[in-house]
Amino acid sequence: MTLSHPQRVAIIGGGCTGVTCFWALQNFEHDVHLFEASASLGGRIKTLPVEHNGIVTDVDTESPPFNAEASPNLMSLLRCLGMNTSAVPFGFGVSKCDDTYEWCESVLRTLILKPELLCNLETCRTLLEILWFKYLVMGPLKGESRRWGSNDIHESLSTHEYFSNEGHSEGLCDKYLAPLVSALWGTNAGRVLPEFPVKALINSLSQHKLLSTRRNLVDFRRISDGTTQLIQSMTSNFPPSQVHLETRVRSISHRGKKQYGLVTADGREMSFDHVVFAIDSDEILKLLGCSIDSEEKKTIQNLRTTKNIAVLHSDPLLTSGTDRPWPAINYIIAPSPHPKHTTGAILSRKSSLTYNVNPLQDIPPCLFDRLYITLNPFIPPHPRYAHDIWEFTDPELSTTTLRAQSHLPSIQNTRGLSYGFRWTGRGFLEDAVTSGLQIAVEQLGARVPFEVVQHADPLESGILEESDLRLREHVLRTVLCLVRVFVLVFEIFWIVFGSYIGWFGRKGKA
Repeated sequence: MTLSHPQRVAIIGGGCTGVTCFWALQNFEHDVHLFEASASLGGRIKTLPVEHNGIVTDVDTESPPFNAEASPNLMSLLRCLGMNTSAVPFGFGVSKCDDTYEWCESVLRTLILKPELLCNLETCRTLLEILWFKYLVMGPLKGESRRWGSNDIHESLSTHEYFSNEGHSEGLCDKYLAPLVSALWGTNAGRVLPEFPVKALINSLSQHKLLSTRRNLVDFRRISDGTTQLIQSMTSNFPPSQVHLETRVRSISHRGKKQYGLVTADGREMSFDHVVFAIDSDEILKLLGCSIDSEEKKTIQNLRTTKNIAVLHSDPLLTSGTDRPWPAINYIIAPSPHPKHTTGAILSRKSSLTYNVNPLQDIPPCLFDRLYITLNPFIPPHPRYAHDIWEFTDPELSTTTLRAQSHLPSIQNTRGLSYGFRWTGRGFLEDAVTSGLQIAVEQLGARVPFEVVQHADPLESGILEESDLRLREHVLRTVLCLVRVFVLVFEIFWIVFGSYIGWFGRKGKA
């Protein structure tokens, strides 16, 4: 996009999306101003000092690894900034009461490293279900799309409904799927997965190549110098006169065709041709007030967010009190107050997600103790071991939010207003960077030294069509279907046999 004349642009919000947008526009012809209510840029990306035995180290609040193949815009930006990344093995653990599981990026690699998993009958059932899910999930979804000829056929089908239809058990969700997507998305997915659209779930796993039937190792990486360095590198040349820290915007009013008046909390008034919102939907509605039209209001209202609590701690009680090495990402499930559930019952669970800071940020535990960042802990850490606590927001993972996101392009820049909201299941950094870059390039005509990749909407069907199975995969799918039928027949036989033995025993006593 090329604009006919320079514009005066306001970016509201100095988080990763707002900073990326300003970075892309800073050397362009527009007069751009960035407004941030706090004293620093970066939003949820910041460093916290931690002292242990008189030694102080800085800990990044954002440290999860990211999938390089699923994050093309983030990787392009890092290369442009001259920042290095380093490979990290992708693995995650699951803790549920006394049961613990550790998974690698593939089931085969997990079995090679931990063959003892085959000694447990329940675990074997879970392993079979993982294979069934991975190899058979594309069939029903692609088949339904072709049969109905519609892109919307599975938009409203929830994961719970799909699991119930396909006969998957609670174990697949608790022990593998919820921990896996929690690690990929950086959130407690177990709370929302039952009602989450299964189409968006499958698209996300496909983007990460975790449903691929080919033997591809997923390239998970971390920013070598820390996530905070990304913000510092982008902001190093920002002109101070155009970055307004500790400046809260109080209101935005419409002053004619694509003209907006901005009023700050300290009473300053400024005029702008274009406003970019890199803040939550509730704040957008408060700022615009009566200046928003009905279509915009309906869409923005449905771009829902959810609040999260994060704790930086070294409390062994919060991590089950064992001395064994913890995986980089550990998913902890609270004890269930419910009795055993039947096949297909997938319920929302209390859960927390813990990042092992030491390996992810190269912090030696011998010097700085073991450090963890836990999201939404259901067990409060002992105050002695809690170093810091903070709150941040994420997009609410619901059908309502994803449908509103699908409708967002229809209101973008129609009246000189742009909205930096994005969730694709590729990870926070990729979504935030992509949102900022696309607003700058597509709506304000900026030019960046790399191609900005367009990501498909998570409710679209295009990604589902990527899986073209070869003869070997078709044979394997057939074998898995036969095994599944055999297991179901065996379970039915075992129930009937148990009932018969019970009846025979009662008759004998009589």
